[in-house]
Amino acid sequence: MTFLDTDNPNYSKADGQLMQQALEEAARKLRIEDDNDPERKVLARFIRAAFLIGNRDTEAMAGFAVDAVLVRRRAAESTSRSSLGNYR
Repeated sequence: MTFLDTDNPNYSKADGQLMQQALEEAARKLRIEDDNDPERKVLARFIRAAFLIGNRDTEAMAGFAVDAVLVRRRAAESTSRSSLGNYR
């Protein structure tokens, strides 16, 4: 996922660069190196959401996306743990 598509009519090149910077920062914080990692796509969606509501601070957008992914990870862990308990 990249925001650097120059043909995207939804946002300017500068806006794309801003979101891309936030995405790179968020991925770095979570140590996501693979561009095809599903969590990277989740990060991108949350960064886009933050941008759409008016956020233009790359650190804030990255932090918001990181927090969202961490919440999703915890939810997935608790779901898998509770379903394991049903088989004991």
